[in-house]
Amino acid sequence: MPRIRVPLAVNADSMATWFLAPIARVAQRHPVDVDLHRDDQDYTARLLESGEVMAAVTSESDPVGGSAVTPLGVLEYRPMATPDYIARWFGGGVSTDALRSAPFVDFDRRDSLQQDWLRAKGVDPWQVPRHYVPASHDFSQAVRLGLGWGLIPSPQAGADLIDLGGPPTRVPLYWQQWNLSSPLLDALAAEIVAEARRVLSPL
Repeated sequence: MPRIRVPLAVNADSMATWFLAPIARVAQRHPVDVDLHRDDQDYTARLLESGEVMAAVTSESDPVGGSAVTPLGVLEYRPMATPDYIARWFGGGVSTDALRSAPFVDFDRRDSLQQDWLRAKGVDPWQVPRHYVPASHDFSQAVRLGLGWGLIPSPQAGADLIDLGGPPTRVPLYWQQWNLSSPLLDALAAEIVAEARRVLSPL
């Protein structure tokens, strides 16, 4: 049986925390070669719209033309840092003044999670020192090494990190795929949706 290439778009944190397991299960049963395109969840739908991919994990609930949308759930992020980092930078509490000088870890220049969190605290993010670490596992590792605080996806959080407080940042995720008759794409979608609903918080 010939192998079928299926291009998909996914955000980095989903790929690092839950997305690969359902892909692996489908690959054990079907002759599929998955071609993953990684981008921020706010941009993955553009790859679907351009025809570069057949389906995408996206933050957009409105369907791209010719696509069907299925809710996946919410990926929650918490602002976290190591105990040593907190002792050094937040000894007097996580105040506005402390946040203005405490370095943070930023994912890349298209990701706005950390900046939005700082703005909600009344801090101009562009006046705060930062380290860019554009890979999900390496990002969490940078926080764990004390480079800065960062918004960590709940599946990557652990007892070695301390929550800086406040409600989690919630990023709703959706599965969008082309409206076409494809048993293989439907099999991928079924596994991906089921895994997301096991791992993610409900919408």
